Amino acid sequence: MNLVIFACEAKGLSSLNSIMNEASERGINLFALICQDTQLRFPLQNKDRFEILTNCEVINPTYSQTLGVELPFRPDWLLVARERWEPETSIILEFKQKFNCKVGLVEPNSWVLGNAEVLLEIQSRNRFKDLIDSFFSHSTHSENLQKTLGFNGDMVLVGNPKYDINLTPDENTIETVKKFYNVDPNKKQVLLFSLVNTNRKHLFQKFKEYIKAHPESQYFIKPYPGEPFLPQFKDDYLPKCVLDKVTPILEESHIWSMFNICDTHIGCLSSIFHASLLLGKEIIDFSQDLNIPQSYLNKDHILNSTNVGLEDSKELWMRSLNITEHQLNNILSDSIFKVIERENNIIWNTQENLLNLFDGFNDGKASKRIIDYILEHEQ
Repeated sequence: MNLVIFACEAKGLSSLNSIMNEASERGINLFALICQDTQLRFPLQNKDRFEILTNCEVINPTYSQTLGVELPFRPDWLLVARERWEPETSIILEFKQKFNCKVGLVEPNSWVLGNAEVLLEIQSRNRFKDLIDSFFSHSTHSENLQKTLGFNGDMVLVGNPKYDINLTPDENTIETVKKFYNVDPNKKQVLLFSLVNTNRKHLFQKFKEYIKAHPESQYFIKPYPGEPFLPQFKDDYLPKCVLDKVTPILEESHIWSMFNICDTHIGCLSSIFHASLLLGKEIIDFSQDLNIPQSYLNKDHILNSTNVGLEDSKELWMRSLNITEHQLNNILSDSIFKVIERENNIIWNTQENLLNLFDGFNDGKASKRIIDYILEHEQ
């Protein structure tokens, strides 16, 4: 079996690296083209930022135009962690059309809560469902939420491979990260999680209030992926963090050590808390304080194009989905928000067993299940 894995940045790679290890250990012919940069890179324009990992000799050389490299074989499967954006969209099209291979989408994050953005993202995903043979999902709750909100892709429940190996960096790595961020051994470390939606400004205000009330701790913030490099938000991080005495974690690969180093994790309930729960960290959730259960049932920020959050724009979604304003209003119907409220209440009302709503297994074997599946579904 011949497998190609592609990752254009560190976040995507974190969802694929355990699968690479599992594939190699199982004797699968593997070719991986990966980038470990925090910022997204394109393989044709940024060749020097990519590295090739392979475990086999050249069997039947085949050139990929979209990757810009010669593959050692004709691929049976392609695995990626993104499908709706370039460069993955073009790569997927080439691999389907030229190689007639199967394509698997490895979900980076669990779909646990619904809102207007999630509903529109699901509509966007449906445009690509025929190009993806298998969407590897994490939990029954995540699958049900997506199906209930209209997703029609072929989902396969495997758990989240992101947490198979990344959560346990070795001591040398952790010590290196401690030195990089000048971690003070005499202080309690606190990790803040950012947002890029309408609630962002209110969340940052909560952070300021918490820091003022707890000045004895050392603070770090994990931006949303890509957030420090977006024109809309970059001034909050560069040249210094808008939150006084808070250090941003700008290297995506550092987050795994910082998950372990920081004692308290603070933010709003989302899949980012998955790691915190697995590590048994103290979690402070500001969701109720910010009235997020109600704000997630609001669509006005999109229909009025407030542009407070990253996707608060009806024009953006109309262009993205190639729909009219009337069609957008139909998608964001009052009836579907009643469904979202019902599904979200499963999360808001869960005090225990929240981990299983993120991941149906939490056993570090998601990559094994993915490899088992693709071996059972060879060309």
